[in-house]
Amino acid sequence: MYGKRARIGLIVPSSNTVCEPEMTKLVAKDVATYATRILFEPTIEGLKAMEAHVEGATKELSSEGICSIIAFCCTVGSMIGGVGYDQELIQLMERTSGVPAVTTTTAVKAAIAALGVHRIAMATPYTAEINHMEKDLMEAMGYEVTEIIGYHEHVSPDEFRNEMIGRLEPEDTYRLGLKVNGSRNQAIFISCTNLRAIEIIEPLEQQTGKPVITSNQATMWHALRVLGIQDSIQGYGHLLEAL
Repeated sequence: MYGKRARIGLIVPSSNTVCEPEMTKLVAKDVATYATRILFEPTIEGLKAMEAHVEGATKELSSEGICSIIAFCCTVGSMIGGVGYDQELIQLMERTSGVPAVTTTTAVKAAIAALGVHRIAMATPYTAEINHMEKDLMEAMGYEVTEIIGYHEHVSPDEFRNEMIGRLEPEDTYRLGLKVNGSRNQAIFISCTNLRAIEIIEPLEQQTGKPVITSNQATMWHALRVLGIQDSIQGYGHLLEAL
């Protein structure tokens, strides 16, 4: 049987092409992942509109008790409502499903706390508009953002599409991570569940000497820990290997 230890349900933005393949690589032994998709456009309005689809997606994933936990897999989409918004989403998912729930924002906060850091450099695939908003949201949660650079920061909101993110290669993400690293940051956060990143976590940690958090890596780590699964998973950075 698949998922003998646990089954993780993933709520994924409809145009995301990276989250599911990365999650299947990150998952612990005898844990399975199952996904459903919700409509999404990579605009501030589209990010806000995702909430309306969360209850229905949660019902689909929790049908007949299929999943042990539900994860809302969108970074900015799970923080866009401000401080505490991720907890509102968790309450909605848990009330609907009857099982524990996490969001990517909740997972990133837990990862930052586990690493004992505060000053974060951020690499994203976003436009300047979304980057500005995410920086403000991260700082409202109490973190110091030492640098934030978006791969598409010079693309206008009208031209930006989520599939543009999914087309980026790990080498693009690696170069962006190096670019945001500096003398003051204590960690590097690579934001977006649609940005291919897990292959470059360890090389980037070795090059910079700092822990690297990615949206999918943190979401998987946190979901497993909430389930009580403490396996050390090799190859994807200090977070999954040691914490």
